[in-house]
Amino acid sequence: MPTIAEDIKKLQDIGDSLPPDKVIGDLKLVTVKEGKEDECELLFRELAAKVKEHEKGVYYYDLYRSAQARTYVVMAQYKNKDALQRHQRSEHGKYYFPKIRELVEKIEVTYHIGAVQLRSL
Repeated sequence: MPTIAEDIKKLQDIGDSLPPDKVIGDLKLVTVKEGKEDECELLFRELAAKVKEHEKGVYYYDLYRSAQARTYVVMAQYKNKDALQRHQRSEHGKYYFPKIRELVEKIEVTYHIGAVQLRSL
C-alpha cells in the first residue's frame, strides 16, 4: 500500500500533466485517522483562511464532513494549472499540508477540467 507522501507525489505529477489554460477542479475524498477529526477540521479552517487571503487563483476551496464516519470531501477550483501548482507549493501549504497528512489515513483525488468557470462570491 502506498504511503500518503507517495500518493501526494503521484497527484502532483498528474497535476503537472493538466492543460495549462483551463479551469481545474479537484475533488478529494479523505479518511481521517480515528479521533483526529476535530484537529483536522481546525487545521483545514486555518489553511482555507490562508488560501482565501493569499491565493487569488483559487476560486473555491472547502471541506465537507461526509455522513460516513471520519470521511471528508475537499472541493477546490483553480483558475488554471499554474494556480493549482502555486497552491501545492505555497508557503502556507508547506506548513499545513504535512500536519494534515499526519492525520489522514487515506486520500483519493480526482482532477476535472472545467468547461464553465465558477467563482466564489
